[in-house]
Amino acid sequence: LVSTQSTGSFNKLSILTTFTKFNLRMRLVSCLLLALCSSLVLGQEDTDDFALGFEVMVMEWVGSILDNSTESGFYTEFDSYLTTELEQSFCFDIAEECTDSEYLGCACTNAFKEQGDTCAKMPCAVYKFLYKELADILVDFLADILAEQGTMNLEQGIEILGSNVYVPLMSIFCNCTPGIYEATFQCIRNYDGDILEESGMGAMYRVIVGMLDLDSMQNIMAALLEPHCQPADGVDGENFCFDKFAKMFTTWGAMMDNTFKPFVGTKSCDAFKRVKSEFMRFGKMMDSPNMNVKKILKSYVALEKKIMCNSKCQET
Repeated sequence: LVSTQSTGSFNKLSILTTFTKFNLRMRLVSCLLLALCSSLVLGQEDTDDFALGFEVMVMEWVGSILDNSTESGFYTEFDSYLTTELEQSFCFDIAEECTDSEYLGCACTNAFKEQGDTCAKMPCAVYKFLYKELADILVDFLADILAEQGTMNLEQGIEILGSNVYVPLMSIFCNCTPGIYEATFQCIRNYDGDILEESGMGAMYRVIVGMLDLDSMQNIMAALLEPHCQPADGVDGENFCFDKFAKMFTTWGAMMDNTFKPFVGTKSCDAFKRVKSEFMRFGKMMDSPNMNVKKILKSYVALEKKIMCNSKCQET
């Protein structure tokens, strides 16, 4: 379904390879979650073995997409894709009329322009972050999370990702709210990137989009992002709530670390040992080959209730 027409030294078939690798990475993440859940019922010796296996998995997962010989720091094929394909689409001239856009599409380009200069520059800001900074951050993540052989340090790893990935990206997004919601869904409704027709997927895409309740999805996007983009302590300025959310993610990492420590009790609020059955159920849902969104959400709510609520609250 993907055109194999060459563009310079880059073959568009590599797009398929890139997204296939991405899907495999996401599959590894779900497997990792299931392994974490399973480890909650392991003995300490087995847990130590898992920690060592975790090292290998992370090194293979992150290491396989990195290459310090390229400008971006990613493996050669993806680096070429970033430089020869994505930059032109995402870093458009906001003063010029869009007549052709391979990936972002002119409808999407115009949707961001309509939201003002700040929002118009957002796609390029995300691209530059991906190209110039992300690989180095992943290198630091890999070094810190595996600083001591056989010992996981998720707290440190998530702190790096929170401070250096989540916070910068949320800063870009929040400076474009609420325009980002309208622009994003205009992109989805009217997407006209050249790659769509070149791949022969144009008609199918329009059928699928026509079946979606995009208004409700836009409201959900706003509901998910708005808490992160609120002014910190209710005071307008440069500080947003996402800075505090980043610290919450770090706490989650510390709780995961504590889950593997033998001296942390099964009723401790600082670990997930007390929610092992709910955690395992959620992990299995995520790892299912036939993912059911409704069941996943129901399982997640049950997990959150057990983590956050007393027994009476969990029944409501």
